[in-house]
Amino acid sequence: MENNAQGQDTQQGTQQPNNQQTSPQGMPQNQNGQSMPGIDYDKLAQIIEGRTKAAEESAMKGYFKQQGLTQEEVEKAINAFKEEKAKNTPDLATLQSGLTAAQEEAKRAKLEQFATMQAVSLGLDAKTIPYVLKMADFTALDGKELKEEDVKKALNKVLDDIPQLKASNTKATGFQAVGANGGSKNENESEALKKAFGLS
Repeated sequence: MENNAQGQDTQQGTQQPNNQQTSPQGMPQNQNGQSMPGIDYDKLAQIIEGRTKAAEESAMKGYFKQQGLTQEEVEKAINAFKEEKAKNTPDLATLQSGLTAAQEEAKRAKLEQFATMQAVSLGLDAKTIPYVLKMADFTALDGKELKEEDVKKALNKVLDDIPQLKASNTKATGFQAVGANGGSKNENESEALKKAFGLS
């Protein structure tokens, strides 16, 4: 009996004040320090969804029977309701892909605008900027913050490869024609460039 009494004393000695017991790690505790059971939120959502569907179907059956429909007509009406509801429910995958496409388009427009400003700062002719932008490789900038030096590096690579696109700083001296000159050569070059890059 003494051993029993000592065993009870030892057990009581291991208890914490306020009758709190330690809980395994990761288990939530309430205000009294007692562990609460783990909650499976996915399972809870499934239960709620199942009960909601059952209640919805029960309500529809009751309504259609009040209208005097037979069992077969009730089933057809419920199926028609479900089909109509499915048609009117937005397709999340379509919405998500539309959102992603819009975000990509916005990124592309932002990059194009930023690159155009950098091309102007490099002194490129306004007529050649669209061609330089089409040829520039901006893939290294995907997902990164736009930086002036990165964009200029991509633009300069194009200008190094095709020096004819660089801005010419030479001013015309000597005889300058006044008036219209027919311009067939410039128009032909401009049209050829537009066709080559699919801009016409």
